Amino acid sequence: MKNLYMVQASNTYTGNSFRAAYLPYAVGLLVASAFKDEEIKSEYSFRRFVFTREDTDTVTANMESPAFVGFSNYIWNTRYNLTLARKIKEKYPDCVILFGGHNVPPDNSFLEEYPFIDFLIHGEGEDAFTLLLKELISASPDFSRVPNLSYRKDGQCFINPTVVQTRTDYPSPYLEGYFDYIFEENPDMQLDAILETSRGCPRDCAYCDWGCNSQRIKLFPIERVYAEIDWLAAHKVKFIWGADANFGAYERDMDIVDYIIEVREKTGYPERIRTNYSMTHHEAVFKINRKFEKYGLSKEGATLSFQSLNPATLEAIGRKNMSLDKFSDLLSMYKKDGVTTYSELITGLPCETYESFCKGIGALLAAGQHRMITVYNCEILPNAPMAQKDYMEKYGIKTATIEYLTAHTETDKDIKEITRYVIGTNTLPTEDWIACNIFTCFEESYHHYGILKFISIYLYKEFGIPYEDFYNAIIDFAKENKTSIAYSVYEKLYSFFKAISLEKPIELYANKIYGNITWIPKNVAHLDTIYRIDDFYKEIEPVLNKFGLEGDVLSELIRYERTALKYPSRNNFSVDFNYNWHEYFTAILEDGYIPLTQKKNRVSVNNEIIADNWKDYAIQSTWFGKNGSTFNQGMTSEDI
Repeated sequence: MKNLYMVQASNTYTGNSFRAAYLPYAVGLLVASAFKDEEIKSEYSFRRFVFTREDTDTVTANMESPAFVGFSNYIWNTRYNLTLARKIKEKYPDCVILFGGHNVPPDNSFLEEYPFIDFLIHGEGEDAFTLLLKELISASPDFSRVPNLSYRKDGQCFINPTVVQTRTDYPSPYLEGYFDYIFEENPDMQLDAILETSRGCPRDCAYCDWGCNSQRIKLFPIERVYAEIDWLAAHKVKFIWGADANFGAYERDMDIVDYIIEVREKTGYPERIRTNYSMTHHEAVFKINRKFEKYGLSKEGATLSFQSLNPATLEAIGRKNMSLDKFSDLLSMYKKDGVTTYSELITGLPCETYESFCKGIGALLAAGQHRMITVYNCEILPNAPMAQKDYMEKYGIKTATIEYLTAHTETDKDIKEITRYVIGTNTLPTEDWIACNIFTCFEESYHHYGILKFISIYLYKEFGIPYEDFYNAIIDFAKENKTSIAYSVYEKLYSFFKAISLEKPIELYANKIYGNITWIPKNVAHLDTIYRIDDFYKEIEPVLNKFGLEGDVLSELIRYERTALKYPSRNNFSVDFNYNWHEYFTAILEDGYIPLTQKKNRVSVNNEIIADNWKDYAIQSTWFGKNGSTFNQGMTSEDI
């Protein structure tokens, strides 16, 4: 029997009291499919999965005469895989090494650069994997018969035509029992899971490689989906990531949601779910998120994404957005039913400028998206249209190859993953790209995490100050006042993104005050400011004065902003005001309006849960802050 191992090494996420990792779903699919074949079952013995970043020497030493090792590659594990594959080949020269996954380029470059790799699979893998195993045990193997495969023959590299799979009856690694031993061996680890109810994406966005793999949508049998949900609940899986590209696009998706809720009510699992929603089926997506919210299943809420609001950029990336009026209507609908939403943008896209980028964020805030706007840096994925040479030359795309950093994880000190950031285009010089990232961190940490949220809303509503102008003014203040808290934040941010642009070594921020965890830049901006929040508010008063804020209105507005913020060990208290701030802001956040008037009132705060130390606060309100946990939820007001 030929011993077979599979590797899908994911990061291990850590908190102060937990460790979590994903089950190796991608390679599990390949094993479950292949071992339905009787010939393969008679010739191969599947031994185990490598699903976390275990020490590569230890992994190699623990393998028992491996005949075949397959690797699933993405940004977060490719270099780990290369290191492990090389060591396996050195110790076991006859072992067959296969690489597949999203981070395998669409050509033969991996075979040319890495002699220890024997085969590549491009695109979907179930059929190609099974056929490859069969050819390897054939008396006269002919690898040209395996679709999606790259291989060597007579010193030359060959690549077979890519074929999109049409089957939907592939066996499930969950239901076939391939992951059962992982739960037995890791009783203290939170094991999260992928749920795939459909495969493929109808869109062809330039920055994404999803639609490139398959634009034909395949629906997996509903019986299989239900059975997997039962299995995940039986194994007490707390978090599910939905692997669909357009959940909500099909009528049966509502049935799947109802079944998840039914199972959750019976078993308590899963606790949370997150998926990718349809861009066009707004009513269905709303109903799904309303149900997830009602039963406490929503991880972050509904995604109302744009990626950019610049028309030229949207044309360049092959994407269409809903209108801002439609967006505002949807926000109102979600708010009315108490369903949380967030929006997404990408910095570094073609045709974007610093001005258009900031205005895009300001437009979303003006439309009412005050909960969360998450901005991602554009990365070059090897199979995405944007990675093509002609595309990059057309838009003057400049990249930096840097270490891939993941916050809140156990880091590997020896094997560093890499990625390619877009750091400039022919409309966005690199210094402007840095400025976009700094603006993003200030806006997200100061607005959505609550430090200046109500002040900026008041200035927009009463003085017509655009949100982008307000946050740019805060950044300008930071740059001009080098002894201020805001400058210390600005300096950290600038140094971080400047180092990226120069391809210099970078590290995520860590501070023992906030626990033994690494933090991304926007987390730093939030934590380092709120740790000295009273001093921060005193420092920025001159900026607010320039916008016309002064006297009692200014002092009370800052006091209300401070009252609304969660803070360690600060709970069950009341603050008296001379203006009806709570009524005023509550109405605005619900898309209404009540004029600000002088009226003596008392705002009381009573949260169900409040962290009593900075370590727990950092996790609850900064790491998990997207669910609104940076704000005091139990705020009420009464006239006095």
